[in-house]
Amino acid sequence: MLENDTKSLIAELELSMRSFIRDYRKELNEVLGDGFTSSEFSFLRAIHENNCQNVTRLATLLNVSNSHATSVMDRLEAKGLLTRTRSEKDRRVVVFMLTEEGEKIFNSLDKRREAYMEERFNKLSHEEIKELIRIFKSL
Repeated sequence: MLENDTKSLIAELELSMRSFIRDYRKELNEVLGDGFTSSEFSFLRAIHENNCQNVTRLATLLNVSNSHATSVMDRLEAKGLLTRTRSEKDRRVVVFMLTEEGEKIFNSLDKRREAYMEERFNKLSHEEIKELIRIFKSL
């Protein structure tokens, strides 16, 4: 059984984390612009970094459902940012690759994201950032 002090601290931590995550998502979506969501950016990044991912692997990598992954991939394809191709090894498997435009858009969005992250976390010292990383990894 947890002590009341610990329960209070955990409740405060929960509120702080919810607030941070909500603000972070909102701000990141603003940084990415009207045409893209943070979810779409995450998929662009996963494809860019991992090449030729199929829906199941992307969904697992990003910890989302296959139906959500398919929905995001449909939107990105409609925007002309990726192509779907059947695997030559297994015709049941559909793989995704960024188009030239998709690479260009990803690189532009990634620069905006990077600038936002630097600005968002510049008030923390190098040691504080390392400590946050350590804490999150331990959870």
